[in-house]
Amino acid sequence: MIMLGPIECVKRVVECDNGRDAEGYREILHEDYLSYVHGKPQNSGRDVEVAALAAWWDATSDVHLEILEIGETNGLVTLRYTLTGTNDGDFFGRPASGKRFHVENCTLLRVENGRVKETYRYSDTLGLMTQLGLMPGGD
Repeated sequence: MIMLGPIECVKRVVECDNGRDAEGYREILHEDYLSYVHGKPQNSGRDVEVAALAAWWDATSDVHLEILEIGETNGLVTLRYTLTGTNDGDFFGRPASGKRFHVENCTLLRVENGRVKETYRYSDTLGLMTQLGLMPGGD
């Protein structure tokens, strides 16, 4: 694998996500990969992260990530993006709602030696759950 710069590495992550390329996604993650969601540890290791992503793809088979802004400082990439899709599969223990969603999120990705070492995700979970009808006031 060619060593990618931090922004190119994160763009490759987006390509793998949008292309449902689990093996490509796994390759771009560092051996000691860690992820955090809203500041709390979430997944440890490439295989766990790829399995979580595959579950997300199963729950939202047409999900698409669109980059709004991307920037980098000292290997830390800030990615602001939208996620758009349909909940057409089991959503972490809940049956498919068939509802569409569109949320804006921000993720920080630390890239070392051309691979993602850590991610820090800040997601509009309330907006997503409301749009899927899983919260009071949802459609």
